[in-house]
Amino acid sequence: MDGPTSANGWTGGQYSVVRALAGVGLAVRFVLHALAAPEPLEVALQASGALWSVLFALGIWERASAFALAPTLIAAGFIGGERGPGQVHWLALAVLLHLATPAAPYLSFDARGRIDPSGGWRMPQGVRWAALLGLVGTLLTWWLSRSQPLLAPLWYAALCCDPGWVAPKRANGTEWLFYDGSCGFCQRSVRFVLAEEAPGSPTFRFAPLQGESFAREVSASDAANLPDSVVVRTADGRVLVRSRAVLHVAGRLGGGWRVAGALVGVLPAALLDRAYDFVASIRQRLFPPPSEACPLLPPHLRERFLH
Repeated sequence: MDGPTSANGWTGGQYSVVRALAGVGLAVRFVLHALAAPEPLEVALQASGALWSVLFALGIWERASAFALAPTLIAAGFIGGERGPGQVHWLALAVLLHLATPAAPYLSFDARGRIDPSGGWRMPQGVRWAALLGLVGTLLTWWLSRSQPLLAPLWYAALCCDPGWVAPKRANGTEWLFYDGSCGFCQRSVRFVLAEEAPGSPTFRFAPLQGESFAREVSASDAANLPDSVVVRTADGRVLVRSRAVLHVAGRLGGGWRVAGALVGVLPAALLDRAYDFVASIRQRLFPPPSEACPLLPPHLRERFLH
């Protein structure tokens, strides 16, 4: 997809994180209002809003949940006495703005089973301009009434941003990401990297740990002490494992993932490695082993894999 939709650094996964946080915030709002509601009708309406919010956060029936959430917000607001200007209307408009984005972004439930991890998802520029107008509107409403909820301006502000402002870390040459070809979780990690790379800037070559490429790129003495999960060989010859490999990949993805990696990276490496080892110890129970060493991908992505 080209034109105005490709002029920013948004990826489907980053957008799904924003949508999920907004959905969780809406669910909490509905639950709190339901607990304080005096009438059974209002309790039922607020509870239905909480349910739609959870589905929206998870990306399950994301279009239908957005269609249902907007009128539920307005109806629940009126029944609950929130008739002041902007109390719920800006939230409802923010939900409807989701409908202007392409369906099934990566990390949403609706995107499961797709051969192309990203699905060609791109954020339309018009959504960001509309979010800017929404942000101005919410701030004006707050200034006039001092009653604007916090969620709406945060949501609009997030969409106004461009993850492309945080560029990926540069690499002076080819970098390799080696993974356990018999591990379903590892293959999903590879699909995550493919889906969330900065638009137009491929980052890694991929190969299973059991293949010839790994034996060629990593010395036998180094390979003997490496875990059988994910291994990164950088362009300058370093071999990274566990949390160092994850943080390096996050930095190479850029955008929100680089920011998240920088924030997590302030924690002690020993603590991060322990968390990594815990996930690695249960990964076989989380996801079934794949039938092939390389994940099922479209032709333009399969070219980056070597056996």
